Amino acid sequence: MAPFRIPFIVALLNALLWLVQTQLNHAIASWNLSVFLGGLAVAFASLRLTPREGAKVLVLTGLWFDAAAPVPFGLHAFFFLLAHVVIHSVRARLAREETLVGLIVAAIVNLGLLLALTAALIHRNPAPLRLWPRLIADSLASFSVLILIGPWFFAFSERVLEMCGVSLHREQRGIV
Repeated sequence: MAPFRIPFIVALLNALLWLVQTQLNHAIASWNLSVFLGGLAVAFASLRLTPREGAKVLVLTGLWFDAAAPVPFGLHAFFFLLAHVVIHSVRARLAREETLVGLIVAAIVNLGLLLALTAALIHRNPAPLRLWPRLIADSLASFSVLILIGPWFFAFSERVLEMCGVSLHREQRGIV
């Protein structure tokens, strides 16, 4: 199998997740809410792919998220890779093929990414203390959406990879 095939497919799936996120943000903007689903993309790539493939996917995904956000270039990619390293260091102790474990990891990573991005960008806000109620509301909205669409995203991603001739279960066990 071509070495770029799996990362490219998963990066496209993450772009689809980003598209769902942006459309949802557009729909709920009138309520002064926004959702962030980067933790879901990071969790799938970190738990289900090899470390090298996951890193390739998360660099592409991070740059994709950076392109539409008013942040310094590479900020999402840096935090996505940092989360990938942390998850990879503990993934041997996790039942990484289980959807519930993936959702829990995605929720924790999503909250961590939201806090890290906020900490990196809080200096831009003229009244940083007014930011916390909005951050809490956005975190709760993001958690709710993540729990609702997370199982779908994991199943859809695995199904698309199977349709493309990639079996993650065989690849993780070293069976060719």
